[in-house]
Amino acid sequence: MHILQFLTLVFTSFLLCGVNAGAGTKDFLKKFKTYNEVCRGMGFKGDTSHCQGGEKAIISFHARMESYLQNLGNNAVVVFGNVTENSGSAYNGNTGKFTAPQNGIYSFTWTILTAPGRMFNTNIVLNDISNIIGYNQVNGKSGSQTYAAGSATTIIKMKKNDKVWIKTHEGEGIYAYGSKV
Repeated sequence: MHILQFLTLVFTSFLLCGVNAGAGTKDFLKKFKTYNEVCRGMGFKGDTSHCQGGEKAIISFHARMESYLQNLGNNAVVVFGNVTENSGSAYNGNTGKFTAPQNGIYSFTWTILTAPGRMFNTNIVLNDISNIIGYNQVNGKSGSQTYAAGSATTIIKMKKNDKVWIKTHEGEGIYAYGSKV
């Protein structure tokens, strides 16, 4: 029987959209605690500060960029190094890669924000850069005065020790906004 696990990868600051990024993070963590309670009610075990692993453990993380990324090469790993939640320690904020601690079905969501006249297109891959599972295209049209954002969600069936990461799509990692806020 496969275990349904919820992992959220949220990668943007909403400062430019009129919402305080700090409030967004606090709101996410508040909602996470509610989701955590729902998971526990379904029989999942673990807590947000330290996950023991094992069957039905809660695995989750939240990470974002601390600064903007610019002119990344083809297939470059997009690292979201500011990790604010990492139950189960499955996400590595240094490498940008998530390693499945157990077999299961995982959900990943990521958001990219780019500047007017720039683009930042990404893929989510499983174990190999050629195994593309999902795509997120963000194109800040020339002449626009507003930043462009795009989000994508994928659900991936993973085996223990499989790896997932976000990479640039065909050298189209021109500019992604990040913030320490």
